[in-house]
Amino acid sequence: MSGRLILVTGGSGSGKSAWAEKTLLAEAAGAKGRAVYLATMTDGGDEAAARIARHRAMRRRHGAAAGLDFVTAERQTDIGGAAAGPGDFVLLEDLGNLLANEIWSPGGAGPEGAEERIFSGIRALLDRVALLVTVSNDVFADGMEYDPETMAYIRSLGGLHRRLALLAEQTVEVVCGIPVVSSGASSGSLGRAPCSTQYLYRRGSHPH
Repeated sequence: MSGRLILVTGGSGSGKSAWAEKTLLAEAAGAKGRAVYLATMTDGGDEAAARIARHRAMRRRHGAAAGLDFVTAERQTDIGGAAAGPGDFVLLEDLGNLLANEIWSPGGAGPEGAEERIFSGIRALLDRVALLVTVSNDVFADGMEYDPETMAYIRSLGGLHRRLALLAEQTVEVVCGIPVVSSGASSGSLGRAPCSTQYLYRRGSHPH
């Protein structure tokens, strides 16, 4: 792997997306590279459409402030095949949506193959991009028991967090807008309580 990886986690409304966007744009602008946004959320109704619109508006604001616009690529499955190349600075948002798509969408790898497909896809991206910032939700802190399908999803997401933290040069947990930075190999938190109600990804309702 030649590219750098930063893993950013946090609860819904924690400010993780804003932190990730500003960080990625600053890195890309400093290196005069291309900023690529890999969007994983599917437009599944009014709530999803509103969330996507908010994120697009935020990207425009942050891009204008940095003097560098994001190139947005929709990629709901098979992240390793995304349109990103040498020297690109890539923001993947987010890991939970990508996992849900791989498990439940027709083009996905299914429950047995989703985690491995995502992990190998991220490694493939790191073989060709300069920096990959991966954003993921903290869905581990509410202490509730869910149906077996949802619990399997949560375990897979936790597995991806652990594996990616070992690859990352940094893991960053954003809590109420404040980044808590750890080195990748030594990071072990990835699970503090968020500032607002957490979402659990379910079929047809994936937070972004």
